Amino acid sequence: MELMTKYQYTYFIHPYMLEEGKYKNYLQNLLRNSKCKIRFFDKQKDLHLYTYFLPVVRDYMFWSFGLSKDAIKDFKKLDTTVQSTLLAEHDCNIFNYQITENLQGKVETNNGIFFEISEIKIVCFSSGICFLVFKTNLENTNSFSDILNFNYKFREINSEAYNLKEYENIKIQSNSFKNVKDISVLIKEITGNDIISKKANIGDEKFFVYSYACLDQKDWEENAENQVLDNLFEKYRSVQPANSQIIDDEYSFEGNDRLKEKKSIYKNQYIRYGFTVASTVLLTSNVNTTNFTVVPQKFESEYLYTYMLILYKKMMLNKLNYKFSRGFKGAEKEFLEFTKKIWIHDITNEEFGGRLEQNWMSNLEVEDAFMKLKNEYDITYKKYNVEEMKKNNKVTVVIVGVILIINLLTIIYASLA
Repeated sequence: MELMTKYQYTYFIHPYMLEEGKYKNYLQNLLRNSKCKIRFFDKQKDLHLYTYFLPVVRDYMFWSFGLSKDAIKDFKKLDTTVQSTLLAEHDCNIFNYQITENLQGKVETNNGIFFEISEIKIVCFSSGICFLVFKTNLENTNSFSDILNFNYKFREINSEAYNLKEYENIKIQSNSFKNVKDISVLIKEITGNDIISKKANIGDEKFFVYSYACLDQKDWEENAENQVLDNLFEKYRSVQPANSQIIDDEYSFEGNDRLKEKKSIYKNQYIRYGFTVASTVLLTSNVNTTNFTVVPQKFESEYLYTYMLILYKKMMLNKLNYKFSRGFKGAEKEFLEFTKKIWIHDITNEEFGGRLEQNWMSNLEVEDAFMKLKNEYDITYKKYNVEEMKKNNKVTVVIVGVILIINLLTIIYASLA
């Protein structure tokens, strides 16, 4: 039986890293791009974000909450060079990228899943780690199977594997782009080359998937008592196409509480959260009005930014690991600053937001990565200090030797005189 949705969206998140020392220039290029607009946050309009995040994290990600309207007007009057200099002083800057509608419209009509990219964000951290975020909605379909197929296919459009999977017969097309492959061109235009991202293990050709779907109440209730809903939810969670065979389902993890926790942290009669290392999904039923009003709004605002901050921590640890392999001193300052500024601070006091944070930290193995890096830092720090001490001792010996020679020459000269 085909399940039907009442509302849905999917965010696709692409991480990338800038070359060392290029952050301010990158911000300037974004400011000069007429399609990019810096996002200013307002305490009244964005009250949900202001009250959700604790002060340290709020200031770290949304520094513009502290600006008055006059200050924003004054900022907009500045030259882009000055603007980029000011923005570079903050830990995080968020831009909205405006899409120009393709006047040629849809292609290959009735031969695929049509979608719209309704929003593009560029989230830039001063460390040089950035995220390109696409919000997508399916058009002219309410089929849950289409969501499964679309998420599976779109996730790989920037990878070499995309062209190799044409045989799967999942066609996706957009109003915004004449050809879906043009999205890869846009990604390249915004992110630049991916050489550093690959070296630091930052850039993944496949997007991170963050998806919401609300099913029709009738479909949910008719399938909730059997394995149909469980099976489809597992495909949704693991970003698999509708016709895939699920082998690794939840019943395989019976008795293993840690693995169960990593798959889902919340499940009741009409709502399910699911997780993998590369995806977060929320499946609900419209039997409860909050499931298609309050819940999806919170999921794509407070919780989305929380997820992105956890992703940032993961990517930052990858970057630091890469930097430590290239030299201790260059990485030490950045590691200590990262730990002090953001790592040790709680994100929110909201109970469920805290549970989501813990689950993302677990799924992405962020704390494990931090402990490994800290151990490496401790060992390298001791080794570095020992080497520095040896160098200093050698210098001291040379200096003492020179002083002794000078003193000896002075004595000889004095005796001859």
